[in-house]
Amino acid sequence: MFKKPLASIKSFSSLRSSDKRRLRDEILASFPALKDMEPINDTPINAIITPDGLQAAKFTSYIEEPGTLYTDADGTPLWFKISSSKNHSLIVPSVYTLWKFPDLIPGLTTWNPVVDKLRNGADLMIPGVITANNTFVPEIDEGSLVVIRARGNKYPLAIGTMAISGQVLASSRGSLPPKGKAVHILHVHLDQLWAMGTKPEFPADWAQGPKAPLDDEYASSDEETDGEDDNETTDDLTKVLQDVSVSDTKGKTVVRDDLPSSNEIESSSTADGQQPEEAKEEVEAIVLSTEEVDKALQDALLQVLKFKITEDVSKELLPMNSSTLYSSYVLPNRARGRAAEADIKKSSWKKLAKWLKAVEKSDLIKCKEIKGELFLLGVTWNHPQLKGFTGHKTVEQQAARQAKVEAQVSQANSDVKVLEVLEVYRPNSASGDFFEVAGKSKDGFYTLQEVRATLAQYIKDKQLSDPKNQRIIRLDEVLHPALAKKGEQIDRVPRDHTSDRLVANMVIHHYIGYKGQQPRFVKGAVKSIQITQEIRTGRKTVTKISGLEHFMLDVDAFGQEIQVLCASSVAITPLVGASPKLNLRELMVQGPQVKNVTAVLQERGVPKKYIEFLDKTNKKK
Repeated sequence: MFKKPLASIKSFSSLRSSDKRRLRDEILASFPALKDMEPINDTPINAIITPDGLQAAKFTSYIEEPGTLYTDADGTPLWFKISSSKNHSLIVPSVYTLWKFPDLIPGLTTWNPVVDKLRNGADLMIPGVITANNTFVPEIDEGSLVVIRARGNKYPLAIGTMAISGQVLASSRGSLPPKGKAVHILHVHLDQLWAMGTKPEFPADWAQGPKAPLDDEYASSDEETDGEDDNETTDDLTKVLQDVSVSDTKGKTVVRDDLPSSNEIESSSTADGQQPEEAKEEVEAIVLSTEEVDKALQDALLQVLKFKITEDVSKELLPMNSSTLYSSYVLPNRARGRAAEADIKKSSWKKLAKWLKAVEKSDLIKCKEIKGELFLLGVTWNHPQLKGFTGHKTVEQQAARQAKVEAQVSQANSDVKVLEVLEVYRPNSASGDFFEVAGKSKDGFYTLQEVRATLAQYIKDKQLSDPKNQRIIRLDEVLHPALAKKGEQIDRVPRDHTSDRLVANMVIHHYIGYKGQQPRFVKGAVKSIQITQEIRTGRKTVTKISGLEHFMLDVDAFGQEIQVLCASSVAITPLVGASPKLNLRELMVQGPQVKNVTAVLQERGVPKKYIEFLDKTNKKK
């Protein structure tokens, strides 16, 4: 869920006392074990789970999952709440919180190489769970929260929800691991949510005791391993890692291969304290100098101001707090390649506020501190640095491109219903005889391509082309009424006019439904969806959408999706001028959202030719 940067995140705001109490009550109700815990280092449990300075912000993940993020005063994520539907809300602790309460949630154990797969965006597959050698598998229900630990590490490295029950998972003990998912991963150590915090080292007491030999991990019992080759253990490990692949997930981009693996973490804690030479070389290969980090961040900010927070939309987006500017704009707009590793903590400024104040001294931006938080207020649009900047390919673009490709593959391989829009023609009294003579039913429905093919075949069979000019078609007693207008007396027509004339003597029908269903055609042409962009009172731009009902789209559900995608308020009202019997409604969303709305409509299967756009913002003075 947090493999990539968040698609959007609103400004963080401090929780009121009542909201803080409500959150604490919700956490204690979800995790009753916290009520009986003793204070940690003389700090009450309530002060740890909901500390002073607790902040909250609404967010949307890159897979368009809405939720709320709760951080401490320093911005370290403590909890996040998933609200993917009206009837489901799940409060989830971050890895930071889990390290304070490592036994808060039942857990599963996996091998260290599998943890790397989870960091790469994979869900935990059943073969990736250690069930051999009487490893404890908790009895938890499908859909319940579960933490994932690496072999030999008592601190959780990931958290997710069970895809199957613990009983079903335990039944794989002593047999070949079945295929399928065991856990849907929500958050994992070293992902983008982890990157928002302080990123501490592993606790000193992370080790859980001596590990069993690697061979023992894959042997379900002594009896089963008797007479088997040692190579079978290696084969099992290979199979596990193949089964636990990123292709089994719904997420989504080229994965960072520079994040430290669990093996690297363990190797850093060896007896002599030395790191293997290969690991040292790998780390050195991706380290940026301070000057490189500074330049990468400066270029990312210019990219944002040149192509994202432009002069046209700045009135809608500014003022913007510094944390939102950095996490939602600067980081996703770093250049691809080495610059993607740039981070403010690795720069010469070390802190975000210090960097922005330094940029302000160059007159590129204007900032102001409000209630202890720095806000971006304005931009010097004619600044030489901004004018001379040409742009670069960003991490965000690369992620979006890969996500689009994988979404298309996922849709092609899924059972999701895809909307189908068909326009067909039915013969009327003038053209019915022609279709019967051509061997077709006069009561049938035909696409434009089928109409043209039938006409071309008839002309060829009857040899109606003019011998002296093949572009002219002679009309016989059957074709004349089908192509002629009422009362028109003609005996020849240009070939390229024949199909248009025939369609004019037919009745248009349309069908809007899902592929695989039996079409039920309705008389008349398809009515387009109308998107109107206009300026309301107070110079605020709004985008209005109507006609969703014609394409079997639920207006309320569509409004929720647009609200999350655009991070803007949405209002739904009856369509002005429409009959109350039709129950047609209009959706209005704040801001210029034409591109976002059009993209969602096309994803739902609405062809672009049936989406009409009217811009009322450029009025003549």
